[in-house]
Amino acid sequence: MGDASPDVATTATQVTFPNAGPGQFNTYGEYQFVNEVSEGEFQRLYGRWEPLVPREVASLFEGAPFRWWIAGGWAAEASGAPRRPHADTDVVVLYEDLAAVRSWLSDFHLWEAHAGSLRPLLAGDELKAGRQGLWVRRDAESPWVCDLLLTRSQDGRWLFKRAPQLSLPLSEIGQTIDGIPYLRAPVVLLHKAKALRDRDQEDFEGMLPRLTDDERAWLADALAVAHPDHPWRARL
Repeated sequence: MGDASPDVATTATQVTFPNAGPGQFNTYGEYQFVNEVSEGEFQRLYGRWEPLVPREVASLFEGAPFRWWIAGGWAAEASGAPRRPHADTDVVVLYEDLAAVRSWLSDFHLWEAHAGSLRPLLAGDELKAGRQGLWVRRDAESPWVCDLLLTRSQDGRWLFKRAPQLSLPLSEIGQTIDGIPYLRAPVVLLHKAKALRDRDQEDFEGMLPRLTDDERAWLADALAVAHPDHPWRARL
């Protein structure tokens, strides 16, 4: 919890709490981060998730004038990770394509998701600095369907957000399976390495045997830069 002024300035698009981190006031006037509330409380505030499966994402973006890749748990599963229920669906797009993405999804509502808070990104609004995720739903009465993850690129190369010196040609970060583009296993694992939750370790164990020698070498070098003490390095 953090202290916040009761002077709350309200606009048509958001509520701003001066001198406070992202979140909300609870019924006791205490400031509360959205990611600290229960699932039931969250759904009452912002609505439920009914994530698209990869085939439905492919239908949504069929013919889109920008590149996109399925990421997260679905991408891990496509590369050998254990199957499990998916609470959301992550889709990577490039920052440089944001205008095209917003135009393509003009019939949907996009919300900035950052540090446990959500803010509607209305037509004409600029994405706030440092924002990397956009939740997508049709309208306030509809469920969230996917989480757009904005990634940086430069001169045709993907840049890892935590260590931009780690890069790959954009043509090499993905693989196409049954006509659907997914992030390749070493890129997925590099993103999962920071949290190292139980499911991340399970994904690593399932994906490791399917990594090529070149993929193992690249991931080992990338971890040496981004997470030099990471236990996965000894397994690669």
